[in-house]
Amino acid sequence: MDRGCGRLRGRHRPRQATVPARRGRPPRGLHRNRRPHGRAARPVVALARRRRHRLRGSRCGRATRCGDVMGRASPRLALIGAGAMGSNHARVIAESGSAQLGVIIDTDAARGTALAEQLGCAFSVELDAARTCDAVVLATPTRLHAQQAIALLALGKPLLVEKPLTPQIDESRTLVDESRRRDVPLMCGFVERFNPAVTTVRSMLDETPVHIVGLRHSPRTPRTTLSVVFDLLIHEIDLALRYASSPSHPRVVSSAATTGLDVTEVADCILSFDTGCIATLSASRASQRKVRSQIIETGHALYEVDLLRQDVTVFRHRAQELIGGALPSYRAETVVDIPFVRHGGEPLLLQLRHFLLLIDGTVDCESERDSILPPHEVAAAVEPPR
Repeated sequence: MDRGCGRLRGRHRPRQATVPARRGRPPRGLHRNRRPHGRAARPVVALARRRRHRLRGSRCGRATRCGDVMGRASPRLALIGAGAMGSNHARVIAESGSAQLGVIIDTDAARGTALAEQLGCAFSVELDAARTCDAVVLATPTRLHAQQAIALLALGKPLLVEKPLTPQIDESRTLVDESRRRDVPLMCGFVERFNPAVTTVRSMLDETPVHIVGLRHSPRTPRTTLSVVFDLLIHEIDLALRYASSPSHPRVVSSAATTGLDVTEVADCILSFDTGCIATLSASRASQRKVRSQIIETGHALYEVDLLRQDVTVFRHRAQELIGGALPSYRAETVVDIPFVRHGGEPLLLQLRHFLLLIDGTVDCESERDSILPPHEVAAAVEPPR
């Protein structure tokens, strides 16, 4: 007999609710903590307690403001900075469907108002307007990060700061310490961590790399005042540290050039890890084209990563032989694998989702803080503060 036909035969009965609709005694014949057919149900009180704990608590170690943000369906975010990078953040927040763009804050009223009207949110020139929001994305010029981030942490606002946190390692340490002291989530915008090609290759690495090569070159950027070390090279440093997975700080050898300008435009460095891995990294803003490529070599595979096209190619050497004859030649056998790269959205959107999980308490706040300083410390070793 097909039991799925019970509805037609008049045997279907509406399922009784597990939780009574009102306080008091449960419906007759239905135990408060049991389902109708004998399957155990969780007590209502326990469910409520777990729900309150999830909203109020975090993994920072104690109850914090983190969980308060997600008490509403879509947290309201303040965006500070309406420049090129800030406009990208504003678009991603507005289109995300998981957060609301509450207010745009910028000292340039004309630029900020135009962006706010385009995206249908409020605008202000005052940093204090961030009080009305649940969390903040800071995308102002790097020289302003330290002062503004301290003020926002004092307001208790979870904070995503565009990289670098600051170009001064002492100021960066101060911000991380302040975040920890106030127990307020802090994240730095290392957006390449969320590049699908990076997440794919990291999931495939099953042994420690022996050599990492990173190339990040771009044409010249007009009016830039930030060194290429903290603009571009810091991304490669961050990814190399994550690929190498070494518990200790690498030894750094570097060289840099200004190419006739007041700011460093070309920088190369070699990182030597205690695991035996060597990372050779290069960044330039004096190129004629944009290049974002990496090679990660292990004992049994070579991973070629194109961060612009977001694809990965894996090479595995199998055999080699010398072929004799009048003109001896060499032949090698290599297996080429092109793995599937899952694209879950643009990296900036994936970074935003991670930030929302951070302020929700789903992502560990302390682990996130611990990941901020190492790339800044290596960058500071490449180009010490002046």
